[in-house]
Amino acid sequence: MTTPSVRTIGFARYQKRAEATIESLLDACLKWRTDFLDHQPGIVGHRLLRNLQGQFADVILAESRDSFETMAKLHPEALSSQAMFALLDPSSVVLRTNDVLGEPLQIPTDFACVEYGTFSAKPGETLTEPQVIAASAEVERDYLARFDDTRGHVLARVDEHSFAEIAFVSTLGAARAICGGYVDAPSCANLLGLFNPDSVDLDFWYVLA
Repeated sequence: MTTPSVRTIGFARYQKRAEATIESLLDACLKWRTDFLDHQPGIVGHRLLRNLQGQFADVILAESRDSFETMAKLHPEALSSQAMFALLDPSSVVLRTNDVLGEPLQIPTDFACVEYGTFSAKPGETLTEPQVIAASAEVERDYLARFDDTRGHVLARVDEHSFAEIAFVSTLGAARAICGGYVDAPSCANLLGLFNPDSVDLDFWYVLA
């Protein structure tokens, strides 16, 4: 039997409504997963996340872009989706669909933190997918492979102008420490040199459910 791999990663960040409790959000999330997501073909993973600023996020792993988009079209009709969405501040929801570049991601296991960051090219420059894939491969081979806490890593395309780096790590502390080492690691210089520092939107998200 072939082990599923991940080609598309959905990442949706949001705030809960002021009157909604974290406990109610947790309960609604688990019901949404078991009643809806677990029954969608090609959807192979989901976690509810939170950052240190108190925002929440869903990370959804899909075998393909088609699988993710089919799920996204059906989800507003599901009662469990409606119940969860009722707890969210709709004006705060930001969804990014990330298409994995290079080799597909093997489904990560035993992770408790997701580092999610987006970036774009420097003004007047253009980033190509081969450039990004090569720089990412260097980071994985010569830097991330040194850390037992790394569970998975990809570079992905978000849209015409922006890319995302997504890392799955054993703990929040380990994710922050590994990311902090990028600046001084020679094997990360090519990746860091590709993007406009002012375009970076990076945060660390720990698993709630």
